[in-house]
Amino acid sequence: MKDSYKLSIILPVFNEKDSLRIMVKILEATLDFPNEILVVYDDAMDNSIDAAKEMQKIFSNIKLVHNNTGRGVQNAVKKGIEASTSDIILITAVDEVFPIMAIKDMLELIEEQGCDFVSGTRYALGGKRLGGSFVGGLLSRVANRIFRLITGLVLTDATTGIKMIRKSAIKRLVIESNPVGWAFAFELSIKAQLEGMKLGEIPLTSIDRLFGGSSTFRLGSWLKEYLRWFWWGVRRVSRFNRKQKRVVTLQKYLSS
Repeated sequence: MKDSYKLSIILPVFNEKDSLRIMVKILEATLDFPNEILVVYDDAMDNSIDAAKEMQKIFSNIKLVHNNTGRGVQNAVKKGIEASTSDIILITAVDEVFPIMAIKDMLELIEEQGCDFVSGTRYALGGKRLGGSFVGGLLSRVANRIFRLITGLVLTDATTGIKMIRKSAIKRLVIESNPVGWAFAFELSIKAQLEGMKLGEIPLTSIDRLFGGSSTFRLGSWLKEYLRWFWWGVRRVSRFNRKQKRVVTLQKYLSS
């Protein structure tokens, strides 16, 4: 009998054996509903593969997926979506362990509030960003604020890679960004509002890279790609889509 999963969790990896072990253990200890963990790798020499195989002996819901469609996080995510079996998909970085605590709340917005696309947010009330590049963090916060002011985008953190999406919804979004970091997450946030999807967000604490691996942040290439989507969104969202006036969240996160 085929397993029936409530959530497919896509983890793109690149030599992330330590982070992967920690992430999987926390996921297995935290989530009390059927889920599948898709570990998506590019290179057959990636040290994440052996770590995943070790954990497969303990946890039957871990699946190794080879991305043979081209390097880059967005290509890994595409391959993960293709291999997923659940109607709801979570995309997250393998070194982002603290946002795991927001998964159940994100799922509630989709299942009970009818959201199509739910983003984590570091910049709404209750959210935090700790660690990582100071320059990258500053650019992210300022860019998100300016973009919202210009376009009316309802999400407070369009650039975070932590997204939960209905599979039927993500099939309506064509990922066109170049394989540079997590720029595709910004692209998806913009296109989700343009498509008229019901958007939600949950505050979370993001702590960059606690275990192993190395950051792929490169200011020049990242800035160029994010600016491309910034201007793409400015030209379209502000002109064609201001219908959605607010983002959906849970009552407990609203200020009193």
